[in-house]
Amino acid sequence: MKRINKLHRAAALIVAFACIMSCSDSYVDLNPKATLSPNVLNNQEGLDALLVAAYAGLDGHTSGATNLGWQNDHANWLYGEVASDNALKGSSIGDQPDMNLIEQGDMSPASPYMDALWGSVYEGVARTNTVLQVLATAEGLNDDDKNRIEGEALFLRAHYHHYGRRYFDRIPYIDETVSDFRVANDRDIFADIEADYERAISLLPLEPTQVGRAHRSAAQASLAKLYMDESNFSAAKPLLDAIISSGRYRLFDNYNDNFVIANEATTTNTEFIFQIQQIARVGELNGRLVNGIAQLHGCCGFLQPSQNLVNAHKTDANGLPLLDTFNDVDLGNDQGIATTDLFVPPTDNLDPRLDYTVARRGIPFLDFDIDLIPGDANLFPGQDYVVDQVTYGPYRAKKFQPTKADVDGGSSWLGISNINYSIHRYADILLLRAEVAVEENDLATALDLVNQIRNRTKNGEVVRFANGSPAANYVIEPYPSFPDQNFARKAVRHERRLELALEGYRWFDLVRWDIAEPTMLEYFRTEDRPLLNALGTFTSDFMPIPSNQIDITRDDDGNPTLVQNPDY
Repeated sequence: MKRINKLHRAAALIVAFACIMSCSDSYVDLNPKATLSPNVLNNQEGLDALLVAAYAGLDGHTSGATNLGWQNDHANWLYGEVASDNALKGSSIGDQPDMNLIEQGDMSPASPYMDALWGSVYEGVARTNTVLQVLATAEGLNDDDKNRIEGEALFLRAHYHHYGRRYFDRIPYIDETVSDFRVANDRDIFADIEADYERAISLLPLEPTQVGRAHRSAAQASLAKLYMDESNFSAAKPLLDAIISSGRYRLFDNYNDNFVIANEATTTNTEFIFQIQQIARVGELNGRLVNGIAQLHGCCGFLQPSQNLVNAHKTDANGLPLLDTFNDVDLGNDQGIATTDLFVPPTDNLDPRLDYTVARRGIPFLDFDIDLIPGDANLFPGQDYVVDQVTYGPYRAKKFQPTKADVDGGSSWLGISNINYSIHRYADILLLRAEVAVEENDLATALDLVNQIRNRTKNGEVVRFANGSPAANYVIEPYPSFPDQNFARKAVRHERRLELALEGYRWFDLVRWDIAEPTMLEYFRTEDRPLLNALGTFTSDFMPIPSNQIDITRDDDGNPTLVQNPDY
């Protein structure tokens, strides 16, 4: 879907969807006025309209303004980053206190966040099933259109179930034949998701009919990630290779090109494989809530990068990561230093990706005119732009933030951005393929793939002061070799953390690597933040099944059909 039209159409289509799901032909044969029924939509135009509504659920914002951004955001800044060692909740302790539980590893089944997250998954599933139900009665479609529509719907249904499985582990699988939604979560639905992805791959075209629509490579990437969740490297390998060998994708010349709106309009020669399409306009709560900086964007204070993540960007004299020692000594920062007081940024060797990801004192912040620090109107001022430095640290998220030009132009406002979110991008795929190579002990392939990523950063643009000089001591080089499998595994995982920081991947990577518990316990011990040190704990690799969902899906005898996850 072209971004300029997506949300105009989707708003009306969601109404159509609701009408279809609530109307029955058991009582009357006539369609009420001012409503839509399946026989109005069982044609190509109607089915594509229903598909837009199904796509509109990709960001998770399907339950109205009360659940617009935080509880059910499928870009996973909360469940993929704040839940991990990459970020803290931010803002103030009393602001959205349920986020503190996510940060501390102690989420409650009774939290409305869990209910909203669960609901967003199954709202997406319901919308895709509506497409498939109507498609079964459609007339006048040629085989290509029928296959494409079915393929897109199956891909989306698999995607929603896949995300739900990542969040909650054991969840019900709901297809278009289910009428009683009190379905037990007593089995792993891996095979159902796999089958939907496989069928989608067989039906979808290699080239999407419009920017933003599902296509074969997107489905291959999703199925590969499903296999990677299970460490099934042999199954993931041919899917990843098919994407790489397709010739349709490349790494952008500059790391930050991944977060530039102008690069989103093409489907070939791009790093974007599949994205959530966004558009934001002044006065409308559309687009993606990206936890902007109130003094610049009008809102907000959440998502503050951790010191651990910042430290991970340190490099040695040879431009290589400090894989084992990066967190021994903190990179210098302005913790406790007022904006009006002198602060000299550290001169340590750093990976350039740090300053495209994290806002830190004394480093230029996009194109904003910040005049709080004498001598340079563009430098991030530190403490004055952080709500609670003591509790959540001195850093702010920078990636995905709208620029001043976007804000002034009316395409972003109040911390809402129209920068698309990549569910799959090419660097992600290369690093997954490098993981497969490591587990096969093919260290030469793993080395080549990781160094493609590192050389892009080495040869690309860096953040610069107004006078053109680099904003920090950026030193990055490719690895000369991977001496053994254990070193290679550590290097690939560290590279993935740096490349994809704050993009919603980190927690799910820790879980599939089976290192979430030791990683988080060490993080809680060493990250010098009072809530983490005192309250940080490890409960589970998965979120709790929402108590409300257990209550409302009881059988006719009052027995629960959903079983709570262990340890909750």
